[in-house]
Amino acid sequence: MADYPRYTKREFLKLMGLGLVCLPFISCFDQEREEVVAQAAPENTSDSHTPEISEADLLLLQRNDEAYETYNQGFNKRLHFLPKYIALCYTEKGIQFAVHKAKTEGLPIAVKSGGHSFEGFSSNNGGMVINLSQMKQITWLSDNEVLMEPGVLLQEIHAALFPKNKLLPAGSCGTVGIAGLTLGGGYGFFSRKYGLTCDSLLQVRLIAADGKVYDSNDDKELLWACKGGGNGNFGVVSSFRFKLYEAPKGFSHINLKFRNLDADRCAMLMTQWFALTADLAPEMFSAFVLNGKTLTLLMTTYGASATLEPIFAPLIAAADQVSTKADEPLARSMKRYYGRKGPINFKNASAGLYNGIEDLEDVQHRLFNLVVAHPGMVFQINTLGGHIADPAYETQSAYPHRAYPYLGELQAYWEKDEREPTMLRAFDDIQLLLWQQGIRAHYRNYPDLHFQDWETAYYGQNYDRLQEVKQQYDAEDLFRYPQSIRLKETS
Repeated sequence: MADYPRYTKREFLKLMGLGLVCLPFISCFDQEREEVVAQAAPENTSDSHTPEISEADLLLLQRNDEAYETYNQGFNKRLHFLPKYIALCYTEKGIQFAVHKAKTEGLPIAVKSGGHSFEGFSSNNGGMVINLSQMKQITWLSDNEVLMEPGVLLQEIHAALFPKNKLLPAGSCGTVGIAGLTLGGGYGFFSRKYGLTCDSLLQVRLIAADGKVYDSNDDKELLWACKGGGNGNFGVVSSFRFKLYEAPKGFSHINLKFRNLDADRCAMLMTQWFALTADLAPEMFSAFVLNGKTLTLLMTTYGASATLEPIFAPLIAAADQVSTKADEPLARSMKRYYGRKGPINFKNASAGLYNGIEDLEDVQHRLFNLVVAHPGMVFQINTLGGHIADPAYETQSAYPHRAYPYLGELQAYWEKDEREPTMLRAFDDIQLLLWQQGIRAHYRNYPDLHFQDWETAYYGQNYDRLQEVKQQYDAEDLFRYPQSIRLKETS
């Protein structure tokens, strides 16, 4: 748990704008805060009353506080925000207080769970940021169900689940947070077998704009909306209940490298890769990663690597480098994909969802040339499909793009700040090329501020229905950011 500054009772109360009238219930302030393991759920709190809180519930930071900069630093160094308050919450009561204070002062709320937000939607300027990074409790409800608080990162989930031979289908980057991942969909190596992360979601608790706690067991529409449409749009999700699966005993991969490519050879390899990945078994996953003139192809499965080799034999034979790992212990294997730790300078966004090579074949050469011309630019395609496309999952969730078997991703990285304008212009040029090609559907967890018609791009035909949920839980649009779900206009 991160360190935070210690305040006297008087300083703490003044910081929160409560005054000494609330002193009696801050009785434990001078004691060291103990880890909150479990507590009774708070009663629904009327929006006309401030919930009584203590240091065990929340620490409210302003710009002149020592810890403000620590908690104001995001994963993405290119984004800079100055919220009025950062509410470091430990409990639902703390969240309720932060929501009430923001509403009282007329401030927009952004929700940060501690992972990544590619366009900085988890912060704002001059508003309230509700920071849930310290809420990391994982509670086992049974062998196949867990309750998770929103601040848990994927590497922490793996550390808790793998020793018990359990699995939650999720992403691969270790520092991604479970809340944002789930609320926007969530995919990874195991999704083709078990569905998206949101498909394993059974229940949420939400603190809405009125400061009350809502349970999705009482409103199935809320659960539907939080499965792919819930990223900071309706309120603050304080807990997630998930179904778990048996973890595989081993994990295998084949990694291929093709170097010094030209546009023709890259196009040929892309066409071949699409053909070979069209009918993969649900246990298999593959990624096409173009970084400069080097192409990396990754293939994984839960079984022995030999099951992959016959499928990808033509590519294996043509590769400049081949590396394999067969039946490696799952915990060790997943650490290979945890990624870089931030903060770093980058831009990352969806590059569209595809049906197959036909969506890209007319722009393959131009795409290659744009990537190669800008070192640090990466174009990646990941396999979806499998049980992600299960019709039952589609009716139960707001995630709209299940029919697409491939997801494109565009990434740009740079060390020197002066390269940022050039890299961002090149990034936009590639996105424009894809848009002109007719690619319109995008993955909400990889947002881009420049997407046209982002409402349909992220949510498809479900946007109107999500607006109804927005109206129910946040009729004053307290939870808002540049691409948050909008309230319907009234005539």
